[in-house]
Amino acid sequence: MARAYSEKIKQKARSLRQRGWTLGEIGRELKIPKNTLSGWLKGIQLTRKQQNRIKDKIIVSAAIGRPLAAKLLQEKIESWKRNVRARVEHFGKLSFQSQETGKLICGIMYLCEGSKYPSSQAMTFGNSDPKVITAFLNLLRECFRIREDKLRCRVMPRWDQDTDKLQRFWSKITKIPLRYFYKTKADGRTRGIKTMRKDYMGICALTYCDTTLQFELQAIGERIIEKWSWRGSNPRPFACQANARPS
Repeated sequence: MARAYSEKIKQKARSLRQRGWTLGEIGRELKIPKNTLSGWLKGIQLTRKQQNRIKDKIIVSAAIGRPLAAKLLQEKIESWKRNVRARVEHFGKLSFQSQETGKLICGIMYLCEGSKYPSSQAMTFGNSDPKVITAFLNLLRECFRIREDKLRCRVMPRWDQDTDKLQRFWSKITKIPLRYFYKTKADGRTRGIKTMRKDYMGICALTYCDTTLQFELQAIGERIIEKWSWRGSNPRPFACQANARPS
């Protein structure tokens, strides 16, 4: 049931409004919802001075409220992230000792971020996230028989970045000696555009000149995608399967 208010309360609200009080101030003073007040006070004529006071109070209230609203939103986002992370926490505790499991993860990663056969005939995997590069490289070293002296690396920086500094950074991350880094040049499309992210270290592209390894990684990823995307239908082969030939 709607609450009944006395005429005395309504007159008090109109009096405060005529003094230039905002609906929020009146509501807090009389403990009455703003939507109720707006109906009572709709036809009241205000002077320019009263209108200016209300406008100034609204601006001040908004300035105070924005940081509070932003804080509440950030707290809500952090709570949401904690809940999601807690729900998937068990994945980090799974045993990945099986070489087959490692190859499966490596193949899916390669299908997402690697160069594809037959347009390319060397394994090249690129990303700007050091954790992604490290995870892929660790899986590659752990699950496939590769020669360290065949690993190569290329850093692709933005125009305003120090290439030598980036190469030293990625050499430390990948454990690939600097002598195995290809020469590179900055992305001309970024000339005159400042790099805003302080932690952006360019794109790191790992290369291993072995078409068979490339094709194996790609085929593993495609086999998984094929299984889950064509269920109940007749799949057509991926491009690499249709054009496959031994290296």
